[in-house]
Amino acid sequence: MKEKFRSIFFAFIIIVIAISNIVKPDKLFSKKENRYLKEFPEINKEVILSGKFGEEFEEYTSDQFILRDKWITIKTITDLGMLKKDNGRVYFGKKDYLFEIDNKIDEKQFDKNIEAINSFSYNINQLDKDISVSALLVPSKSEVLKDKLPEFAPIISEKNLFKKLDKFLSEKINVINPIADFYDKSDDYIYYKTDHHWTSKGAYYGYKFFMENKNETPLGKDQFRIKSVTNDFLGTTYRKANYYKGLPDTIDEYSYKDKIEYGIIVNQKEKVNSLYDESYLNETDKYSYFLGGNKAILEINTSEKNGKSILIIKDSFANSFIPFLLSHYENIVVIDTRYFNKSIKEYIRENEINEVLFLFNIKNFVNEKSIQILNK
Repeated sequence: MKEKFRSIFFAFIIIVIAISNIVKPDKLFSKKENRYLKEFPEINKEVILSGKFGEEFEEYTSDQFILRDKWITIKTITDLGMLKKDNGRVYFGKKDYLFEIDNKIDEKQFDKNIEAINSFSYNINQLDKDISVSALLVPSKSEVLKDKLPEFAPIISEKNLFKKLDKFLSEKINVINPIADFYDKSDDYIYYKTDHHWTSKGAYYGYKFFMENKNETPLGKDQFRIKSVTNDFLGTTYRKANYYKGLPDTIDEYSYKDKIEYGIIVNQKEKVNSLYDESYLNETDKYSYFLGGNKAILEINTSEKNGKSILIIKDSFANSFIPFLLSHYENIVVIDTRYFNKSIKEYIRENEINEVLFLFNIKNFVNEKSIQILNK
């Protein structure tokens, strides 16, 4: 009798959950994860026969499952109680560091991106302009802070990724590899504990390494005012963990003691007067305080009248790096290939650009499909 009652009870629970999932309106956006959730996939013959419908439907049901965040939290707490060091999406490291589980590299995309940058470098060198091309590729937190990962956690060897770049990228492209320099600073607060990005201090060290690689003198820390703009930052890795026992991260702003004037044009139409957007400090996505998040194109004109112009093709790691360049360039152009749909080569042809810098996290560079627009 008890077993029959138990079976009926569980069947009832399953039916209630199923009905709840059906009648519940879909959520379009997860504020906690800062991303759009999967919508119900399109149904047509081609999608069904290809098997894509099944994959997309599985993503949809995972994203839209009732009380999804609470179930993930319960699962994470259960996993940690069983002495597991991950929840399938995040490693729970030492000293409250969270690391994304990411052990996949798209080798075909990597090859395409190398080919795209080589072709781009060749094409802009046909423009009768003296343009240098560099690639500053930022190592990931899991590479630099290996000692804070759980024991035996499998990670991608980013040293091998740099070896492939050295071998196959054109010799005309200066590959800047800061891994060794960052190893030396691994005990410093150079990566956020709850986010995948480098901190402002990490970005400062990246800027310093970049300038020294160019045989130019970077500004010292004593030439900046450093202030904390929030001590309540819980980043993307935290949102994947859905459970965290440590303190939130702090976001710092480095501002010049010697005033530098500048103006910014966003997406070639909107004028703004600051590299920082304080409104994001009240949002989940606090990292977007830098540059106001990712834009298709930013054009920054500074009071440094030295005739130097740089084009930065980038991912979000560049957002906290770019403010350090104001004292070195008269013009700074920032393009994000994920949102820019015009010809970058034509932009260079029509504007005075002395230097091109690719600034990506190295794993983002390997897997980023939008880099293919370089030769549009």
